[in-house]
Amino acid sequence: MSSHPHLDLFSHTQNPQTNKRKRKRKKMLFIALLLPLLLAPILATSPPTLISKRKLPNHSWEPSPLTGCPGYLSPETYVAPRYLTQISSKDPTKSFGPQYTARFTPNDISTLFTFDIPRERANSNCTLEFLFPYRHQLRTSSFDYRGGGTFFFKGYNPGSCPGPDTRTTFDNQPDSGVFPPFPPIHMEPGHAYTIDVGPCSFGAGSCVAGVTSTNDTYFSYFQDVDECPIGIYTSFL
Repeated sequence: MSSHPHLDLFSHTQNPQTNKRKRKRKKMLFIALLLPLLLAPILATSPPTLISKRKLPNHSWEPSPLTGCPGYLSPETYVAPRYLTQISSKDPTKSFGPQYTARFTPNDISTLFTFDIPRERANSNCTLEFLFPYRHQLRTSSFDYRGGGTFFFKGYNPGSCPGPDTRTTFDNQPDSGVFPPFPPIHMEPGHAYTIDVGPCSFGAGSCVAGVTSTNDTYFSYFQDVDECPIGIYTSFL
């Protein structure tokens, strides 16, 4: 006979279903503790991804009944680039100065954009979007587009922005931001692209800037806010 009668009594009367539930709970707890350890290296190295791609007629910031475009951009809800310029990897010391037309060529000409983020938007979310209507939807702008449509976006440090008082070249760019470049994005006419969404607090009261490049496309367009906008914008939510 056991010297521990209470333990014997407990073991003989234990419900098998109770033991099964306990084993199941222990297994689930083990998985819950192990899963973050397994995913941590993947999450730490995973690049940001394209958040959305959508047809212009099916989405807009403010729908336009006239054109089926993403619509006009409502005042006080967005900013257009304050400054736009180019750099050339094949002519790395050339300064292009202020430009009104964005231009891209494969593995050479890239375009830089500077946005001023109002201080009062510190508690908002900033959405970086590229609006790319069809050519026939444009009244006061146009574009040329040839190639595969692959584009790359890279941000600079907030407050480190090209402007009319800076001599920006391929060899003299602002410092890269804390986040890695975005994965390549395929862009073509007839779509709007959400490139990034994040808190405006990083650049509120200052400026944010980035560079867009391509390895397979000849693309130029006149950045224009009209009944059917084209180009890159930052909107506020």
